[in-house]
Formats: sequence, C-alpha cells, structure tokens
Amino acid sequence: MMRISLGPCQFDWGKSALKDFYRRMAFETAVDILYVGEVVCSKRQSLTPEEMVSLAEELRSSGKEIVFSTLGLVMNASEEEGLYRLARAASQGGWWLEANDIGGIAVGEGTPMVAGPHITTYNPETIHFLMRVGVKRVVFPVELSADAMARMIQRLQGEITLEAFAYGKLPLTFSARCYTARAFRYSKANCQYKCGDFADGMVMRTQDGTSFLTINGTQTMSHRHYNLIEATERLQEIGIGVLRLSPQSQGMAAIVEVWRDRLHGRIDAKEALSRLSELNGGEPFCNGYFHGRPGHDYWSA
Repeated sequence: MMRISLGPCQFDWGKSALKDFYRRMAFETAVDILYVGEVVCSKRQSLTPEEMVSLAEELRSSGKEIVFSTLGLVMNASEEEGLYRLARAASQGGWWLEANDIGGIAVGEGTPMVAGPHITTYNPETIHFLMRVGVKRVVFPVELSADAMARMIQRLQGEITLEAFAYGKLPLTFSARCYTARAFRYSKANCQYKCGDFADGMVMRTQDGTSFLTINGTQTMSHRHYNLIEATERLQEIGIGVLRLSPQSQGMAAIVEVWRDRLHGRIDAKEALSRLSELNGGEPFCNGYFHGRPGHDYWSA
C-alpha cells in the first residue's frame, strides 16, 4: 500500500494558522508523513528550528513521520546558517530532513534525509549518489513522466523509496526576485509581506484574461491543481512508495480522505475524481507532465 504524505506548506499563513493546520492534519487525517518547514522564502519563516522541534514533539503521539523541510533556494549567509540550525535540530531530535537545495544534503550528514522535488534527480546515477551521502527517500521532480519514473525505478530495483507529487498546485520554479512584491511595486527588501494576503497564491493571467500560473513570492506555481487520482494503479505498478499531497487553505482534510478511500479501494477512480472536482470548485485539473504532455493539460485515464 502506498503511503500518503502532506508536503510542506508553500504559502504564508502565519505561525498560529500553520501550527493549527498541522495539528489537524496530524490528529484528524490519515496522512502517514508530514513535511514541516519553509521552502519558499526565508523572510516568511513562521517557525524557527526550535519551534519546529516543539511542534514535532507535540505531533509525535499522532504516529506520523515528521520531516523538516529546507528552503528550495539558499542565497546568502543568513539562509545558510538557518540551514545548519535546522539540520542540527533534526539530527538532535531524530527527525528526518528534506533537502530542497543541494546544500541541504551537505549539512544533513548523519540524519535520515529526503531529496525533495527541487533537486534534479533525473537519472538513476544521481539517485545512487544521493543514497551514498545519506538520502533514504527521493521525491521525483514534478515534470517527470510516468514512463521516465518507471525506467529509473526499474534500474534501482527497490534500493530506495520513491515519492511522487500527486495533488496540488505544482511548485515549478524559484527566483531571486519576489514576484508578489513586484506586483505591488514594492522591493523584495520592503515586501510588506504581501504573500500573506493570498492564502493559496496570487493568480497570474494571460493578456486575454485566462488564469495561467500562480505567483507565490519568489516561487512560480501552476494555476491548475495537479491531480493523479486516476493514475493510482499506474503509480503503484511502477513502484512509487509515497504519494505527496500539497497543502491548500481549504478542504485539505476532505482531500486526504478521498485519496485514502481511493487507495483502500473503497471508491473507484471516477468517484474519486468527482469528489476532488467538487472540492476544487469545479475548476479543471492538470496532469500533462505525468503523461509526457504539456503540463497544463489534463489527460483522463
């Protein structure tokens, strides 16, 4: 049975809301793994490493595996020091560490590590290198197709657990610039924390008004939610061990329930897709990357 993970929150919800969210996910849902930590921007780091440890201790009794996630782009000495602090906190408490920048791999020695989706693991040779430096699980980059993942998994022959992004807005790129601040004519240094005004990111539209991408501070995401609910059998068949759902501000517990029901065979793919579509307000999904197609597309099973 594939496990379900809840990836790190990509958005700026503030300390109190973030803590409450993870408490609910830990004690009220059937997720198996919780990723906690700021991935996008160090300026909006709601939880210090010490506060993350405190939260992880609080959640321990839920039985969930807790993973501390690192920034996807480490750009200065302060962020590097934060990376070291987080790695030390994980090591001392026996928590896992998800490295989203290759620098996180370097400081996580001795700690069970996950190579996040922002590390470009496009071939088995890269995964073998990551295994040699302590990585125990790899999250495939979101743009890989099922066939590409299957070829790698076949060559790895079960040596490591593989995780695939299965639901949520796709985390596509990071930049040194802050797009949200720029949209309001603020500098990155004086951003006024405008990300906090958009619980699920800021919609970017084309010139004809079509919703296309999501702007989330220094991060660009898909506008459509990526959804592999119709591909659960294929994911299991190729050897994926963990399915990642990405947090959103509304309906997350119900989304987890749909995925758990589907994995346990309590509902079929058609019903699962219908329930997720309702939770998504009827908005179209995407899954093109999985099928080797343009990422914006949705290909039904």
